[in-house]
Amino acid sequence: MMVPKATVKNCTLPTARLSAGRAGWSGVGMSVAGLGCLVEGRPAISFPRASRSRKLDRWAARGARRPWRRVCRCRRFVLMKKSVGFCAFVSAVLCTACGPPPQEFASGTAIENVAVVDVAAGSVTEGRTVVVQGRRIAAVVSPDDLSLGDAVERIDAGGGYLIPGLWDMHVHELSPGFEPALRVYIANGVTGVRDMWGGLDVSREAQQAIAAGERVGPRSIVAGNITDGANAWWPGSVIADTPERGRFVVDSLADAGAGFVKVYSALEADAFAAIAGRAAARGIDVAGHVPFTVTAGEASDAGMRSMTHMFGVVESCSSNDADVRALRAEWMADRAEGGEFTDPFFNPDLYRAIVDAADDDGCRELLAQLAGNGTWLTPTLTVLSSMASLHRLREEDDPRLQYMPQPIVASWQVRMPQMAADTPENIEARERFFDRQLAVTGMAAAAGVGILAGTDTPNPFVYPGFSLHDELELLVRAGLSSRDALAAATTAPAKFLGATDSLGAVAAGMLADLVLLEANPLDDIGNTRRIALVVANGRFFARPELDALLEEVRRERAGG
Repeated sequence: MMVPKATVKNCTLPTARLSAGRAGWSGVGMSVAGLGCLVEGRPAISFPRASRSRKLDRWAARGARRPWRRVCRCRRFVLMKKSVGFCAFVSAVLCTACGPPPQEFASGTAIENVAVVDVAAGSVTEGRTVVVQGRRIAAVVSPDDLSLGDAVERIDAGGGYLIPGLWDMHVHELSPGFEPALRVYIANGVTGVRDMWGGLDVSREAQQAIAAGERVGPRSIVAGNITDGANAWWPGSVIADTPERGRFVVDSLADAGAGFVKVYSALEADAFAAIAGRAAARGIDVAGHVPFTVTAGEASDAGMRSMTHMFGVVESCSSNDADVRALRAEWMADRAEGGEFTDPFFNPDLYRAIVDAADDDGCRELLAQLAGNGTWLTPTLTVLSSMASLHRLREEDDPRLQYMPQPIVASWQVRMPQMAADTPENIEARERFFDRQLAVTGMAAAAGVGILAGTDTPNPFVYPGFSLHDELELLVRAGLSSRDALAAATTAPAKFLGATDSLGAVAAGMLADLVLLEANPLDDIGNTRRIALVVANGRFFARPELDALLEEVRRERAGG
């Protein structure tokens, strides 16, 4: 039969005379307002007179007088109701007709048949198509809402799971022989790193080469040199032994373009306070070790934005915190003066004392303070686990060693004797202390403290890229859900860096840093290892190319 036409604002929709037998339907009145399909409370479609029955006229008139009794609310418009089922049917048909036209793309790359993981919501949307153009995500839509030109490269994801690129928020990227590590990060889905100690000029050159496609590697934010006190632990640290010197160091780093100020353990309290104050004035973060001269709560109140390794935090979760901090500061001074060396960081005697004095009530108060101040923690459980397990790890033949530069492995051999006192009592002390670090990490997450995933690679047996997946599994072991652990490497870094408009989500407008997984990481965080594809700054690396990157690094290390 002939189907009359009815024009509704910007939509041209077909209408039909319908007969519903005993229900008495011979037509329908409805109100549609463009794409928004707004409620008007009366028939708004103009039908040809021949298509309307007297019964419909009478019903529509009653509905216009008493719309609250004669309308059913559908998704995009209001339909005067006689039958709920009929309302739902016409709603689906007409709202589809009023929908926006398909998005058209003549170029780019489309990842089709993919399940998009919304890390923030902890949900998955299947059957999406993700279009990448240049360095940005152009669209994340249903294939029905998309029109792709012949020049668009199409990748069938096979129902795989797409997550934002991963971040390692504690690395030393510019360690000796660092360049191979950049490729290993990408091969493991790590598309961003926070470098806690690196040369700004060298890092800038590396980032320019990566952006130009001349080198493969992650994007990075870099601190520059460590800032420490007169009894500095590491050669090459910038010394801030007075408040004036501390403010000068902050100004110098900010002017040089450093991403943040990395503070260390030997800073005096007054110098640390000056650094924190000047950094706040310059709009640059303070991150790193809680100095031995202040408590974690005092450092948080001063404005320290992120604390690493749980140093200072686990100690402040014990009743003997003041004694432990004083002893460590004394040992640092003895070392600087050439006296007897006592390790202030990896000391089994201290471990025993801290664990034996554990104070969970005081710990919860501290963690509430950190959460209230917006202080973040980067637990680096991977390196802490390594320090607790050196007696075992140094005897193993880890296959990941084949991707580590020889100078770094050589440095491990030098450092290990001073870190590993292997009596059964000391091994037990290290393991108990690591268990306490895990427990406090879980308590921190439960208290609402922001958690950032970081590894402290390339410390002994901590591997670029690979170890981030270890870190995520350790966060789950500490009590975080798989979603929260994944967030620590995706949405949390984006929030911490003030870059939620560009990072941390699979959405239109975001930077094209993506990882395609074979299985859902929300079900099992170990699935982050099952990588099928990496997109780094818009550059695509399928599984064969990722394997080729690893093989290149392996051959270079072997000298072949």
